[in-house]
Amino acid sequence: MDKNKLVQSLIDSTNALPHRNAAALDAVIKRASMIIRNVFGEKSSYIASLEKIRFGPMIWSTGTADSVFDRAWDSGKREMLNLFNAMREELELFSAEKREESRKDKVRKTNRVFIVHGHDKEMQADVALMLTEIGLKPIILHKQPDMGKTIIEKFEKYSDVGYAVVLLSPDDWGYSKKQKPEKKKLRARQNVIFELGFFLGELGRERVLVIHRKVKNFEIPSDYAGVLFKPYDRVGEWKSELVKELRACGYVLSSNKP
Repeated sequence: MDKNKLVQSLIDSTNALPHRNAAALDAVIKRASMIIRNVFGEKSSYIASLEKIRFGPMIWSTGTADSVFDRAWDSGKREMLNLFNAMREELELFSAEKREESRKDKVRKTNRVFIVHGHDKEMQADVALMLTEIGLKPIILHKQPDMGKTIIEKFEKYSDVGYAVVLLSPDDWGYSKKQKPEKKKLRARQNVIFELGFFLGELGRERVLVIHRKVKNFEIPSDYAGVLFKPYDRVGEWKSELVKELRACGYVLSSNKP
């Protein structure tokens, strides 16, 4: 089971603890101790922190009011939730650092750049040629061997890259069913948008460059705030932008292009 989900299950169990139910509390503590040892190691400081949490008053007698026990229980519950939330934050931070290191590692080990494209062969050929000229290997899915794989299996195999260039070209028409056909707009292919989303999640926004064909009535996805969109032009301003971004991501280029 995913480590983050294990810790989240402890948070959920603690939130659901019946008030002053010793048996339910004991079950959560035992499970927490087991998860901490397996996720963070036998010597984790989280174990000692868990053992220090108290759910009853330090000093009490037969005449101690119920409200004292109530406050002690609530205090212990808050402490335990704080502990489990700290564990979750550590895992999330570690996971983010690990993903970033993995992305950098891909750049260090490969010169491959994936090209996501639609039906515009001119854009596809232009970008592939430019990448080849600067010493990188463009990966165009349909040009790779199938080896008996399905399309999604093939995509998974060849998408192990450090950078992606996504080409948005006006290949389809689209409009809301609430609108009239006259409201239709040109759009990129659905598979292109799907692969754009995949690479944003896999590589991060800083390792995805979107180049779009600048035509009238062309709808560019609006949900990708922060993603770099560059118009495709014959002058080739997008080329210098791509070179700059590739260098910033750690690619070593064999060209003196600006």
